[in-house]
Order: sequence, then C-alpha cells, then structure tokens
Amino acid sequence: MVQTPAAVGSPQSHDDAAMRVAVLDVDGTLTPSMLGLDLLQTMCEDGFCQAADVEALRILVQTGRSAGSDMAALVVEANVGYADVLAGVPTRVVIDAAERTWTRVERDLYPFVPLLLATLRLHGLHVVLLSGSPHEMIRVLAGRLGVATYQGAEMHARADVYDGRVRLPTGVPGVKRQALNRLFRGQVIDFQRSYALGDSAADADILSLVGIPVAFEPDPVLRDLAEHRAWRIADRENVLQQTIAGITQQEPGRELVR
Repeated sequence: MVQTPAAVGSPQSHDDAAMRVAVLDVDGTLTPSMLGLDLLQTMCEDGFCQAADVEALRILVQTGRSAGSDMAALVVEANVGYADVLAGVPTRVVIDAAERTWTRVERDLYPFVPLLLATLRLHGLHVVLLSGSPHEMIRVLAGRLGVATYQGAEMHARADVYDGRVRLPTGVPGVKRQALNRLFRGQVIDFQRSYALGDSAADADILSLVGIPVAFEPDPVLRDLAEHRAWRIADRENVLQQTIAGITQQEPGRELVR
C-alpha cells in the first residue's frame, strides 16, 4: 500500500530531526540523453529488439514531452510500448545491457552534476534520483554517482522474464510523488527545507512538494508553471548558483558552502 503524503510529512512541517531530501530528475536534467531509448539501442544491437520499435518509441516520447495536457496519455502509451518490446526478454539481459549502455553514454552527463551532488550533500540533503527512465538504467547511474536512494520506471517480470506489463510508470505525471512516498515509507521528511530539480511537467508534483523547487531548462508547460509560482528557473550554466541561492533563502542565518 502506498503511503499518503501526509504520512511522510507535509510541505508545512519543520522538524530539525526530520530528513531533508534533494530529488533529482535524470533525463534532460542531469543528462541530455533519453536513457530508456539508449538502453533499447543496445538491446537492438544485441538482437533483442527491432530498430523500428526504438524509433517509434523515440517519436512517441518526444511528442509526449511537448504535448501539454495530452502528455500523461502519451507517456502511458510509451510505457506500454516499452513493456511490449521487453516482453519475453530475461531480466538479466536488460541488467547487463544497462551496464554497457551507461559505459557508452556516461560522457553525456552534464559537467555540473558532481559539484551539484557535493553541494547538496554538504548542506545536509539526502540525494534521490527519481526518473521516468528504466529502473535498470537508474540503478547503474546511482551506483556511479554514489546515490543510495533511487527509482526508475519498472516493467513487470515473472520468473525473471519481462511479461509485457508495466509495474511502475514513473514518467507519468503524478506517479513520481507516489514513488517518493514508497521510498520513504515510515520516515519523516521535512519537505519545506527539501529541494527538487526537474525539467518537465512530469516533475511538477515533486517541485510543488518542496520548499526549494528549481525548474531546469524547463519544457513550455513547466516553464509556465514555474513562472506562475515564482520557482527558480535554471540552466546548465547557473544551476549551482540557483541551488545555493535557494538553500540560502530557506536557511537564513546559516552560512553555506559556496
């Protein structure tokens, strides 16, 4: 059973003993890559899927990111298509392909990422990767970055073979908050002094939850929302400065590392 937001804390709570989190999106935020499609490319090279399937999903994902109110339906469709492609593939094949895929695309990680993570940790924030990309890819990235808490989209498997069903579609708007609640079930989170970074409408529910929201090179829907709610808007050149400014605003009187 997924825990309700109130059970893990609310944006209004303020408890020095409570955990403060920094929730980071991945695709378009920490890297320009679409890691799920990169993974499928590797699997196609291994003979486990067709290039035409990958291209169809690429078009669907790109359409979904700019679809406004239709985004949720398109992302759901993309997840269903992804599950269909993986149907019948052993989980070990995807896990192995994810390792090799990250080796191929890790150079695309934005240069600011290591310093951003170090900054967040220095200021007492527990880093979380929360992405609509496949969980297998996010697991590899989290390991490389030393992040212990992470969640990506999960496809359902039976007897260690994917069965064509979607288990957790974290790219669908609203699902990331459910996933966050599940990750921190039973723990108290001080959301008012927590941080989030994301680039699309799928991140809006998490950005709305925290006291330090930063929209990173946002899509048009998220940009409109960020401007309306006076959230910080950052790009790859100033995201560190915007992050430090946001933390400083929430911690008046406390000197922070710059």
